[in-house]
Amino acid sequence: MRNKNFNILILVFSTLIFGCEQKVEPEKSAFKVAQDYASFKTKMENNDTLNIGVTLSICMWSEYDLLQITKNNDSVFLQLLEKRVMDEKPVHFNKVLYELHNDTLNLEKMMADFDINYQDEISSPFFIIVNPKEKDTIRLRTKGLSNRGFNIERYQKIMYELYPKEMEKYKLEYMVPPPQPIEIEEHEME
Repeated sequence: MRNKNFNILILVFSTLIFGCEQKVEPEKSAFKVAQDYASFKTKMENNDTLNIGVTLSICMWSEYDLLQITKNNDSVFLQLLEKRVMDEKPVHFNKVLYELHNDTLNLEKMMADFDINYQDEISSPFFIIVNPKEKDTIRLRTKGLSNRGFNIERYQKIMYELYPKEMEKYKLEYMVPPPQPIEIEEHEME
């Protein structure tokens, strides 16, 4: 009987000791999308994620990209999770290291050039930036058709640098080359 009570007592104490072990909560990241979106590469901490919707629609053309930027082991990665063009089936691209060779052409500089205070509702958002751990959403809007076209071209150049093979295929499939000039033969009138 004494051994049985002793075993129960040991079981109770071991349950209390191991059951009450304090759980360590992961440190909360200091990265705040509202302040740091235009410098995400340096401001993001390991295990941070940033989702960016990019509306590339213009006039009668409908296109949308969904990017995911993550930081792991002090390296920043970008993945084009989904590219939707017109009514076609969405295309998915692999994760790549966010390292651009052309330093003047990158997403951070592009986002910094937008006026965050410009929120005219007649202009659809170009970038919709969300940190999944926060409730903040940043909407960056273009100012007019020419500004939108300029930003679409700028964004496409960035994607070409990150995804050269995939974007070449996209270009061949969706961008119709200009027609070749027609040669006109001159004939003398009789």
